[in-house]
Amino acid sequence: MGGLHGLGLCLALCCGAVIGSVPVRLVGGRSRCHGRVELLQDGAWGSVCASGWDRAASRVLCRELGCGRPRLIPAPCSPPAADGPPVALQRVQCSGQEPALAHCGLQPRDAPFCPLDRLAAVDCEEPFGLRLSGGPGRCAGRLEVQRNGSWGTVCDDGWSAANVAVVCQELGCREVPAELHGDRPRFGPGTGRIWLDDVRCRGQEGTLQDCAHRAWGYHDCTHDEDVGVVCQPSRGMGPAARQQL
Repeated sequence: MGGLHGLGLCLALCCGAVIGSVPVRLVGGRSRCHGRVELLQDGAWGSVCASGWDRAASRVLCRELGCGRPRLIPAPCSPPAADGPPVALQRVQCSGQEPALAHCGLQPRDAPFCPLDRLAAVDCEEPFGLRLSGGPGRCAGRLEVQRNGSWGTVCDDGWSAANVAVVCQELGCREVPAELHGDRPRFGPGTGRIWLDDVRCRGQEGTLQDCAHRAWGYHDCTHDEDVGVVCQPSRGMGPAARQQL
């Protein structure tokens, strides 16, 4: 933890030259989604110069590591790291849509020189999670979402069939046919935070977190309004279902 405080929590990121399948990691932070960027190259870990890093590159790395979105705007403000690994990359140029840093433009640390007080670090959100609890199986229950490592519930204000469609798809389940829809299902009150309220999906989103909603944690609900969802089991699995294996 002290190592990341030494970095000043400034956000920048990088990875290695010619990454391909070369591992990248965040070190010195509170979790695997938080810290100074390092890559494994020729059997040794190396750091990255922050001067050629931007928010697009941060999005790519956070996604590649299986973390959430970058919370902070990159800034080259880390202090000297005399005892840290050598700088391996001078610049990373991404559009933000690449599946991995290996698909970005990577400039090795040949020239110009990168000072050791400008090493890249990043703070990604913890991975978003979604589950159905208190029901007969993983495709029916009280809707709960995970944000920053903490599980909470979703208020039923404005809940719609389009919202259900997104949840079922993300869990790798199937929607219940419209003709079988009955009263809104209830699976009892949850505990802890109420993370989401006034969720408005179009039905085409790949994940519930991309739907319109109030700011995280802001609501006018009680746990008696925790929304329940009923889907049908499916042979295929969505990203949230795979994450639970």
